[in-house]
Amino acid sequence: MFNQELAGENLRIGNFTETFLPQRNGVVTSLLSFGPELVRRGHTVLIFCPKSNVQKHLGMTIQSYPSIVFRPYPEFKIAAPFFGEIPDLDIVHTHGPFSLGLLGLRVAKKQGIPKVSTFHTLLPEYVSYLTNTGKGYLEKIAWNYIRLYYNRFDAIITPSDTMRRVLKYYRVKKPVKVIPNGIDIEFFKPFEKGKARKKLDLEEGEKIFLYLGRLGHEKNVDIVIKAFTKVDAKLIIAGTGPAKDDLRKLVKDLNLGDRITFAGFVHEKLKPLYYSAADALVTASTSETQGIVILEAFACGCPTIGANSLAIAEIVKDGENGYLFKPGNVEHLSQLLQSYEPTKKMRKNALRTAKLYSNKKCADKLTDLYSSLMDRYKPS
Repeated sequence: MFNQELAGENLRIGNFTETFLPQRNGVVTSLLSFGPELVRRGHTVLIFCPKSNVQKHLGMTIQSYPSIVFRPYPEFKIAAPFFGEIPDLDIVHTHGPFSLGLLGLRVAKKQGIPKVSTFHTLLPEYVSYLTNTGKGYLEKIAWNYIRLYYNRFDAIITPSDTMRRVLKYYRVKKPVKVIPNGIDIEFFKPFEKGKARKKLDLEEGEKIFLYLGRLGHEKNVDIVIKAFTKVDAKLIIAGTGPAKDDLRKLVKDLNLGDRITFAGFVHEKLKPLYYSAADALVTASTSETQGIVILEAFACGCPTIGANSLAIAEIVKDGENGYLFKPGNVEHLSQLLQSYEPTKKMRKNALRTAKLYSNKKCADKLTDLYSSLMDRYKPS
């Protein structure tokens, strides 16, 4: 439950992140979920991030640093932080293991304050952006680094129990707390399907599936595209990223232009319309540490067809709020898509699942963790 003593204490919480606005990804979504809720509760939330175009956002103070683009993955920036500019904090919370995360560790040590880190991203899955040669060796190095980094914290947060088990398997020995990223269930809510489709200029009677998210190679959107060679339905691919051009070429090569459309970047305010207009969200990703997009879709009454992998299998219950398919299996996915029929019961189950992940409920868990760490650092 929410710690009332902590609610009356104005904590200065320093979030050190390798990514922030104007970028949009799971880490940024998490910060935009927890940060404003903590501000609403009376806490001071500071964001330390690579070069950003904002200084204040939803009550949070943003301090950004000069940075360079990481060429193998242009959405990611490497910051060059200056240690001397950090104000006094009560707790350090890092959101990545690179330059800003290391800065957070140094700040916590210098100021003698608690330090916690969220394991957002399955980093070994991204080594293919560096090279396809020696992938296994690079993955081993990545896990060794992850272990060394996260074992320096007082506690670690993962957004799913699956990732808690993964960290334990790779010998991360510090306490791991499962705290999902919350969603704004007041913002993500259903629109009537016909009205949503009319606003998006979509046909009302068609069966429409949606992929919404970053177009990264690790998201396996190509699996979804290939499945549509045997599916009599439409697919909307909403988002952008480094795999965009390859995916467009694949659609052209497979002559699927009449079934698959690219919506490009979708503004946050339009997401509930897209989710509400779709008969189901579909994802073939095998690297999800939580699957926040799935929860957003659920909150809009949109079931999900997803790969039976990692955190997706925790929230998608086969036959209840969606369906699971064998990871990488185009044929299995095609069969599910072709036979899929949305039902009121499945939509209700999706809505029920989303309510378990409201911003308030998830922020309660986070403040409880902060409270326990603060207690450990109190002078005896």
